Amino acid sequence: MTTRNFKVAAHRSQGWWALEVTGDGLSHPAYTQARRLDQAEDMVRDLLALHFGIGKDEVGHIEVVPVLDAALAEEVTQTRQAREQAERIRAEATMQTRRTAEHLKAQGLAQRDISALLGLSHQAVSQLLAS
Repeated sequence: MTTRNFKVAAHRSQGWWALEVTGDGLSHPAYTQARRLDQAEDMVRDLLALHFGIGKDEVGHIEVVPVLDAALAEEVTQTRQAREQAERIRAEATMQTRRTAEHLKAQGLAQRDISALLGLSHQAVSQLLAS
């Protein structure tokens, strides 16, 4: 079975998100609303099923795009990028810490010494060396 994909423009309107749905099999935009943005996808699936007879198993990807003013959209983009960068740095730091703990262990250091050297609890060192 082929799935259909949909795009949803989400506009803030009097405490609600007004959802404009376009996509495969729709000859014109369809509209619904959600109280919170995280509810948008479920509301769209319900709309498609109830008003267009599109079964939930026929719905592929639903892309929800919040429509914000330019300054706020830029702020959200910058925040997401900063969080992604922080996550990459955290993952790199974890890998480096694990490698260093393994090297120190290979040199015969006790886990408590490794924890003191790396500024970690001995439990954290134990977890690093076990993984």
